[in-house]
Amino acid sequence: MKPLIILLTIFFISCSRNKEAIVVQYVASSGAELLSSPVFDHIEVLILHGEGAPLLGNINMIVKNDTYYTEDQRLSKIHLFDATGKYLHSVGERGRGFGEYLSFGSMIVEENGDISIFSSQQKSLFTYSSQGDFLGSTKYPHGGYFNKMNGFNYHYYGHGSGMPYQLYIVDGQEHVIDSCLVSFNVVNVDDAPFSAFGDALNLTPYYGGDVYRLFDGKVSIAYKFDFGAYNIPDKYFTFSDMFEAFDFLLPKTHASKHRFFENQKYAILQAIIGNMEQEWGRAIYGLLEKATSTWSWYYMQDGDFMNSYCLKYMDDSYVYFTADPELMKQTSGMIQRFPLLNTLTDNDNIVILRCKMASANL
Repeated sequence: MKPLIILLTIFFISCSRNKEAIVVQYVASSGAELLSSPVFDHIEVLILHGEGAPLLGNINMIVKNDTYYTEDQRLSKIHLFDATGKYLHSVGERGRGFGEYLSFGSMIVEENGDISIFSSQQKSLFTYSSQGDFLGSTKYPHGGYFNKMNGFNYHYYGHGSGMPYQLYIVDGQEHVIDSCLVSFNVVNVDDAPFSAFGDALNLTPYYGGDVYRLFDGKVSIAYKFDFGAYNIPDKYFTFSDMFEAFDFLLPKTHASKHRFFENQKYAILQAIIGNMEQEWGRAIYGLLEKATSTWSWYYMQDGDFMNSYCLKYMDDSYVYFTADPELMKQTSGMIQRFPLLNTLTDNDNIVILRCKMASANL
């Protein structure tokens, strides 16, 4: 794997707007494999099996209470699996009946196991018990992507509404207490822009370099990534027409952020660099160990099984990826490293890589 040849500059900005930004510059990675990073102490393969086993693709996943919650966009359901990967049951149903929703959007899993699905079309949050019983729905003034934390609701709203992408912060009485124009006429093609970080949320727009921190009803920039030659020109964000903007972007090299997670010790980013007109794109991963303020970068070559929508979730101890087992088998050394791959059949269409992170002295 050749090293990434572009210079990546990362600006880390703390939650407080009053603190000075810490600027960290790095040349790209030495080309070591991502899964061989010293950040990971141990990696295991988990097979999701049973009726609700998801097909490969850009699924979203949350891991809580020793349970895997996976979105099934085809059937508009959430499938639950236990810690061994065994299918438990499914939650939710698209339709117009009691407890059903018209569109399948953001997924929220509460600490008590209750599951909520936000329907942007209805501007409503549908809540179910961990067993799938419908508990009720709540109407909101805004659609878009939705999440909530500490009594505040966050709506990331734009494409399809005739509006630029705007973040609305709403209090418990449904009063808009703040808003932030995140981008103009930029389609967020990802469907999981929010990720939890302690008592805060991170919002990661698809394009641009910023990752926003949402805490206590306020918004600030937590991270700013500079992708060097793959930066999207500022002009792209000022077009008055979305299609004009895409016509401008089409022939250019660009970077798009697909997933960003962090905990108290680490942060991880998956981005794609590529060119729409030439129809190529490759993943890059950035890993930060906060105790050392050191980012390590990994560049995926064509055909690498980590070169797609792989990064799914991060908690205090683990990073979770999904992968195509057939592509894993074709990668040198993977069967020796993960003998479980030899047991897979045609019915096993996805595996989860559960990567335990090393301890950091903070």
